[in-house]
Order: sequence, then C-alpha cells, then structure tokens
Amino acid sequence: MSKMKSKQTMVGSKTLSGFHVMADVAAMEIKVKAGACGFGTFGATINGGDVSAASDLYRDGLGCGACYQVRCTNSNYCSENGVNVVITDHGASDSTDFILSQRAFSRMAQTKDAAASLLSLGNVGIEYRRVSCSYPNKNITFKIDESSDNPYYLAFVIWYQQGKTDISAVQLCEMTKKQLKDTWRSMDKFITTKRTIANKNVIEF
Repeated sequence: MSKMKSKQTMVGSKTLSGFHVMADVAAMEIKVKAGACGFGTFGATINGGDVSAASDLYRDGLGCGACYQVRCTNSNYCSENGVNVVITDHGASDSTDFILSQRAFSRMAQTKDAAASLLSLGNVGIEYRRVSCSYPNKNITFKIDESSDNPYYLAFVIWYQQGKTDISAVQLCEMTKKQLKDTWRSMDKFITTKRTIANKNVIEF
C-alpha cells in the first residue's frame, strides 16, 4: 500500500500529487454514461459499481480498466481493507487523484453509520495500491463499437481485462475461408481505449 505522508507520494519512479478521493457523486454518475474510457453505461455496473475516475493514473487511457485497492486513513470511519475499484473514466476534482462512485466511497467505511459520516466529509486522505482485476466466470470481451457498421472499419473496447497488466497494443490478422492470412496489422488507439482499424478490403471474421 502506497503510504501518504504528504501530498507528494512516490509510486515507482513517478511522483503523483494530491492523494485524496472526492465524493463528487453527481459528476461521476453523469460522466460515466459516456466516460472517457469508452465503456458507456457498462462503466457504471462493472465490478458491482465500485468504480472510479482518475487523474494521473488515467495515463491517457492506458489506465482504463486497471484495478486499485483504495482505503481512507481516518481511523474513526475507515476500514482496514477499503475497497477495490476499477478505473472507468478520467477526471480530477479539488486536487484529487480518485473520484469514487458513491457506492465505492461508502464501502471504504467500517459500518453503514460510518459510511454516512464519510460521505459527509466528501474529501478524505487515502492510501492505495494497484491490484489484480478478477471477474469470476467472465472472459475478456471485445465490445464492437456502433461505428463499425462500415465494412472497411472496425472499432472496439476491451471489457473484463483480468490481472494486473496493461494492454498497450492490439494486432489483428484477417481470416479468409477459415484460413489466417500472414499479415498482422496493428490497430490504432482512437481516444482512450477504443481500438480502430481501417482497411481498403472488407474486414472479414
């Protein structure tokens, strides 16, 4: 767990500032419908709704889908285990690094009464660490974007990314009559996590 001694905390070789969470619930619920990660309304339901927007940890979209254990440091209200959240959006508020959903924010508390008190504070100091994402009975899913109605264009977003690694590149190989072609093509990263590819030939599966 990355200890917060001040507003400057070293994580690996990168210094991040303002390790606080903000219960900016209304903003979170509105933004998650579209969401910078491209998850759409699904972004509000993944991981049971324990989700968060992030600022520096968003990493130009590479941080989308990453999981973090987040716990607040107020011993009067906060539990030892905190809550595991999934990054589904980009955002920053009041010099914070996480903007948690109301559900996730409440789950950092020891009890329901403590959760109400925690929510009333709005902004609390935290400790966090990256953890493996786990989705029992789920396989990695490629959600085809609605813009892929053109036979020469394909775009998708990746759901249910397991583990603690980043997907930094995606390649596709076309298939014709159930045989793979020898040419693999790299997909472009279009806004955050959406992967796209355009081809003068019809894209077949």
